[in-house]
Amino acid sequence: MKVLMVTMGMDIGGAETHILELCRAFAQRGISVSVASSGGVYVAQLEKLGIPHTTLPLAQKTPAALKKAYDGLKKLIIKERFDIVHAHARIPAFLCGKLRKKLDFRFVTTDHLDFRLTPLLKRLTDWGEFTFAVSEDLRKYLLRNFSVNPEHIALTVNGIDTARFAPRERNETLRKTFHAENRAVVLHISRLEENLCLCVRALMGAVERLEGKIQLVVLGDGSLAPKLKEEAKLLNEKLGFEGVLFAGATTDVESYIAASDLVVSPSRAAMEAMACAKPTIVCGSQGFGGIFGKEIVKEAVKSNFCFRGSALPTSEMLAQEIERTLSMNEDEKKALGNFSREFIQKRYSVDVMAQTQIDGYQKVLGYRAEKESDILICGYYGYGNLGDETLLSVIVRELRRREPSVRLCAFSASPEKTKAYHLIDAVSRFDFAGIAEKMKHSKVLLFGGGNLLQDKTSTHSLLYYTHILRMAKKYGLKIAVYANGIGPIASETNQRRVKEILGLAEHISLRDRDSFLLVKSFYPERKIRLTFDPAILTESAHRTFPYEKYFVIAPKKTFPDCTENLTELIRLLSEKTNLRPIVVSMYDDQDLNYAKKIAAQTNAEFCDLQRAEDCIALLERAELLISSRLHGLVYATAAACPMLGYSDDGKLFSYLDYIGFGCEDAIPGGVFVGENVDFVLECALKILSERNACRLEMKKRLPERKMLAEREFPEILKLAKMQNP
Repeated sequence: MKVLMVTMGMDIGGAETHILELCRAFAQRGISVSVASSGGVYVAQLEKLGIPHTTLPLAQKTPAALKKAYDGLKKLIIKERFDIVHAHARIPAFLCGKLRKKLDFRFVTTDHLDFRLTPLLKRLTDWGEFTFAVSEDLRKYLLRNFSVNPEHIALTVNGIDTARFAPRERNETLRKTFHAENRAVVLHISRLEENLCLCVRALMGAVERLEGKIQLVVLGDGSLAPKLKEEAKLLNEKLGFEGVLFAGATTDVESYIAASDLVVSPSRAAMEAMACAKPTIVCGSQGFGGIFGKEIVKEAVKSNFCFRGSALPTSEMLAQEIERTLSMNEDEKKALGNFSREFIQKRYSVDVMAQTQIDGYQKVLGYRAEKESDILICGYYGYGNLGDETLLSVIVRELRRREPSVRLCAFSASPEKTKAYHLIDAVSRFDFAGIAEKMKHSKVLLFGGGNLLQDKTSTHSLLYYTHILRMAKKYGLKIAVYANGIGPIASETNQRRVKEILGLAEHISLRDRDSFLLVKSFYPERKIRLTFDPAILTESAHRTFPYEKYFVIAPKKTFPDCTENLTELIRLLSEKTNLRPIVVSMYDDQDLNYAKKIAAQTNAEFCDLQRAEDCIALLERAELLISSRLHGLVYATAAACPMLGYSDDGKLFSYLDYIGFGCEDAIPGGVFVGENVDFVLECALKILSERNACRLEMKKRLPERKMLAEREFPEILKLAKMQNP
């Protein structure tokens, strides 16, 4: 495996040290690794390790510099033929993304921080085909702000070399150069740039507050260093001693840690101090965490020791925390240090970091999108319908989980978007010549989820899908009808067409009982399987929303029009229950403006959800869902949220019947849109009165429902002869 690391520079910094340690670990494992950057103090260490470095103007934003960096990267990648190009900052990722469209390499990135976002910067940011996030909050940042597939994000760590960063005797020789006398030495390590100096200034204020008890040593350099040194000079003159010392940038960080009594830093610098068993206050310009101990472990890990979102540091809080730490006795300090080192050794070793990266590389290298496919996936994909896009996501994920090298191709209305998001091949669903070419080089057509065989929308839709199935059989493909709903089919002619076309399939599974009984009546001797909608396999994003005590509405335009009744229902239900109404759109092309209109007319909150995982997270805390979209009900099932189907579409009622809502002697689960508002309100109130029992029953049945959806994937792979019978 040949890997190219691309970053802005290799001077002192957390991301830069991360890259250095990663390169060292790769070299030790026999992986060929190179680095391209604008240079810096760590280049000498790379070369000492035998790791090639190419200097390019990757830290500059001028058109001339970008052009030179682009051309240099292009030449390097063509010459060396890297398998993986791994970008670690926004400018390098932007350039690599442009090159990826022209050259053959796999492109991955690492998110080290939450970049500032503007509409333009958001469009220019490229996270590649696969992204490593160094903390959970950054993973959520990616999902919240970018169209990144959660399956293509892996959590990694800032690996610390615990042999290099280890407990030492106090470095008295270096300490003497500080002229600290009998004062405690507090060390802060950071790049000195405009957006990273809040903590430095707060520490300078803490030095003044502590009136000669400490000396602050700042390790690092940057564009703001001259200004900070001037401020420190004035402060030192006021104090009458060198209370603040700027030591510049160095690669010998461990010696400075050994010479200090206490370290106050964020992120990697804090972790290196902890590995040295040095008492450490985790604090930086993004937030204040406090002295590292068991009390702050959870928040520290979540934010990669940056405490993003916490209170920003002030001189007062830092002075108090420094004084509290220095007042501990030696046994207390030793216990803190030992706990910190053991924590880093267990959770943040270089081995852990390197292995997560290698696993990610192997995963993305295994994603194959070639002319020949093992499985073609046909469905209503590429239109932005949240339910249908969820089906494709689950199908791709589950097939790859069982067979990572499976070659997949989907029919899509937006093939380029589908390719980029899922890292699979895709063909326009209306490019029949292209579909025929794909079929010549494929094994299985997976007719994937949804009510595709129906004439409610139009006979044209039904004829399209029956034509695709006939094409598949013509080119010798095996057909797996997976988790389909059948109907409604009004025309007798269309019923005959559906019966005939299903006879071509080698494998049939249906997602609701009515569809199962219909197809079983067509072919009573055949093995037809009753399964569950694959969207049930979607996991919650575990995202928190700023709402308390609420119900959710997922509307769509229906026939007859239910707008007046729906708005009245929302008002009455909110008044009677004191629950806050939250409106969501499940299919933006059709529902977005309508959902916003409903929200405006009822003083409800509109919640913009782009991912099924977020929808499930919203429903986990909701008291009730009222949905006119089938997959709203499926997400509610996954979230164990009580639900009411409000629809003109029989497939919702069939689904509710299948899961036990709307049956005789049970709570009412589905209501036709033409029903009287008072009756619908009564149904909603009945469900709310039974919501705790509903939740318990749904949670109890969830494992069985997931098992039903999962069991079909080995059968599909058997058809492609990728798993043994």
